[in-house]
Amino acid sequence: MTSAGRLAGKVALVTGASRGIGRAIAEAYGREGARVIVNYVADQAAAEAVVDRIKALGSDAVAIQADSADPAALRRLFAQAGTVFDGLDIVVNNAHPGWGEGKPTELSEADIDQQLAVLKGYIIALQEAGRRVRDGGAIICISSGTTRVAVPQHCLYASIKLAIEQMARALSREVAPRGVRSVSLAPGLTRTDRIAGLDVGPVGSAPIMGAPTPFTRPGEPEEVADAAVFLASDEARWVNTTTLYVNGGAVYAQ
Repeated sequence: MTSAGRLAGKVALVTGASRGIGRAIAEAYGREGARVIVNYVADQAAAEAVVDRIKALGSDAVAIQADSADPAALRRLFAQAGTVFDGLDIVVNNAHPGWGEGKPTELSEADIDQQLAVLKGYIIALQEAGRRVRDGGAIICISSGTTRVAVPQHCLYASIKLAIEQMARALSREVAPRGVRSVSLAPGLTRTDRIAGLDVGPVGSAPIMGAPTPFTRPGEPEEVADAAVFLASDEARWVNTTTLYVNGGAVYAQ
């Protein structure tokens, strides 16, 4: 384990950490000295690759499989995560399978049920984090910039994310007496495999959905991860009960 770094001596659990923003956060935490539990649902090889990269950075990590939409699996994940490195200091509630795409009047009951299961998983993860994170720790929910823009085809996804922001705010009041902070981090359009089929364009070109930023490009996962490092560190010790938007200054057209 590295002796230097803003998260040295900390233990972090990142859900959905085998790819995208979760992967970038897990690796950034490892770079800053945290020991990291890399949660994944299906792609063990990708999760183990993240573990290898964290170890190459001089810290330690382990991959644990659990479906974030399965309450029993989530509780098992947190029980294991609390013992593998002897405690938890940071939890990043990131995993969100699927978009639940569809305009409000076109949503199927199957889509609604699937996203409600995702919401239930988020809430259970917050419950477990609130009970298990050590005094002085941090709980970070990954929300989305879509909570501040009316994009009909992403309405269900955005609604779930906004509900989680409110749960995180409520949790912050409960855990604050122990010095634990509960916050949300809301990325804008970010270049992950989820937007691989979208015409987001190269640096210097206008991104999609009429949501330009002054930088006229999507964000990179590493840029979101740097903000997650800040929120987990002592530098953010007075940041609580809030949502940090990491979107390049996006102006969302209503």
